[in-house]
Amino acid sequence: MLRPERMTSTSIICTRRDVESILDTLNTFGEFHIEPSTQEEASLAEYNQSIRSVEERILDVDGLIKEIVHEKTSLFDIFKTKQPVKMQVTADNWQALLESTSQDILTLKKEIETEDTALSDLKEKDARLNHLKKMLANMECVGADLATVENLKLISVTFASVPTKNLEPFQTAISGLPLYVNQCQLSKEEYFVCLVAPGKHKEEVERILRIYHAEIFHMPQDLPKNIHESLKEVDARLKENREKEKEVKAKLEKLGEENKDKLASWKETSENILALLTAEKKILQEGRLATIKGFVPQSKFQELNQTVTANMEGKALVLENESAPQEDPPTKFKHGRFVKPFEELTKLYGFPHYDEVDPTPLMAITFPILFGLMFGDLGHGLVLLVGGLTVGLLIKGNQSMKNVCWIMAACGAGAIGTGAVFGEFFGQVLYTPLFSPFENPQVNVFTFLIFALFVGIVQITSGIVLEMANFAVKRNYADALLTSAPKIAFYIGGIWLIATYQLNFGAWLAGPILAPIIPFIIMVAGKPLYLTIAKPKVEHTNEHAEQDTITGRIFESGDFFTRLLSNTISYSRILALLMAHWALLLVTYTVAGLVAPEGSGAVGLILGGIVIVFGNIAVLALEGLVVFIHTLRLHFYEWFSKFYAGTGVEFSPFKQKFIYTIPNLKRRK
Repeated sequence: MLRPERMTSTSIICTRRDVESILDTLNTFGEFHIEPSTQEEASLAEYNQSIRSVEERILDVDGLIKEIVHEKTSLFDIFKTKQPVKMQVTADNWQALLESTSQDILTLKKEIETEDTALSDLKEKDARLNHLKKMLANMECVGADLATVENLKLISVTFASVPTKNLEPFQTAISGLPLYVNQCQLSKEEYFVCLVAPGKHKEEVERILRIYHAEIFHMPQDLPKNIHESLKEVDARLKENREKEKEVKAKLEKLGEENKDKLASWKETSENILALLTAEKKILQEGRLATIKGFVPQSKFQELNQTVTANMEGKALVLENESAPQEDPPTKFKHGRFVKPFEELTKLYGFPHYDEVDPTPLMAITFPILFGLMFGDLGHGLVLLVGGLTVGLLIKGNQSMKNVCWIMAACGAGAIGTGAVFGEFFGQVLYTPLFSPFENPQVNVFTFLIFALFVGIVQITSGIVLEMANFAVKRNYADALLTSAPKIAFYIGGIWLIATYQLNFGAWLAGPILAPIIPFIIMVAGKPLYLTIAKPKVEHTNEHAEQDTITGRIFESGDFFTRLLSNTISYSRILALLMAHWALLLVTYTVAGLVAPEGSGAVGLILGGIVIVFGNIAVLALEGLVVFIHTLRLHFYEWFSKFYAGTGVEFSPFKQKFIYTIPNLKRRK
């Protein structure tokens, strides 16, 4: 129950030409984790090239989906069952299927790139026309007549657009010239300027404009000289250009609608081919034979043997390998319906190692309890329980979201249990409580603080016991007896010393201080002395060589002591968050009382009710989230850190998905 599912190291031997058939069998079986073989990288060059090619196609499909498939989604989609459209794909073999799929992807990609280029050109043209329109509009505002301007002999009139960032230095540069300036902002990025100067200064004005990256205006040859007529023509061109933009966008949208099912099928096909190539790359292929090494759950080994024998008609051999010390089997969770949702929390920290205690079943019990202690309210717990169960049952398909709902429901049950003890119902005392920190707070608050620390002591001690169990599972009895056992004795001895004699150091020195001191000495010197005297030739001797010296153990034990102290004190947050929960509800009802004092009538009662409802919703949502995070912290940092590394490899069986495709391979290659 507290260990991952046991695995059997397995080898499957077949001829090289039957590799694809055996992989098809393993895909149908769905419970075989393939391990990489020891092959030279040079022999895998062809596979690496093919894998890179498939990965490129997957990236292409992802890009196309992102660009042209725009399905409207909402939060309520998780409550709907979507029936995927399956596409029939036919090919001689996987290689032929890859080639045809790649060709289809590249053809659509090219078509979309053509439309994208057209759209980009239209947008650039739109920007140019808009700029031209603004320039002409400003020229019309200043009363410019291009025919007259062109015929001027002694006066030069120049129109230009100047970047906003260069406007001030440009004004400084022309301040010494005899000219008239009219300016107007075109956009955030640029200004329109009209410069009137003596004709002899024309070249100087244009030179300064170029220095400050200004664009001197010249009327396009295909537009009339009359500014008003030019504006009409530009407006007409803008309208025509935008119509073309709409047509291109509509075409892209149509392509997305027509090809969304194909894209899903192409992506799935590419991912399945990638899984196949990755699996083949792991197989040791020498001469005419191929050897597939991997792991299968112990309970499934006989089924694997029977499936391979039946499907391959005796052309493949399944062998059970002897377990080797250097083997690192993958981890597969094996939990019941109640515990399974809490796998989501364990995986946040990391997968348990194969030879490591799986904390998920214990966390399924302790997590709701700790949450309930910090969020003790019958009403709020009932909302979480009923809400979690209801939403979890309504959600379709999204298992992670369902798991979150089940965890929320379990936390609600924990809050109901504590709320029943406190007699709290939406912040109001429903009946005489069995115990409440807020009745006679001078005594009860301190009592609850001691209880919170006691909860921490129990959980931390259980963590060290589980560390001892981990050592025992690995047959590392030296660390189990000389590291973990002294830690437990030191911790319990220290707690007993403080609980019994408080900080009476004189009483400590009379003898009781030996209760934590002796385990501490064993913790520091036990393992180094054992290694020196016994010199055991066991596989664990060098597991932590740098920490098995006296110096290393002193530092490790000192660090353990300080962390133990801070970890224990950390459980005082149970009281702090419970008081915060109570205080927020007290504020809610106080504000409601101010809004609706006695004798305020129906309006006052309605307003007071609204404050109470929304106040409880806010406390439930915000403080519920805070309590959840702190509960997670207590498990991860105070508990997991004592025994759990979370460095395991997830059990990942070879399994292709056929949600959007129905493959029909005519023959094997």
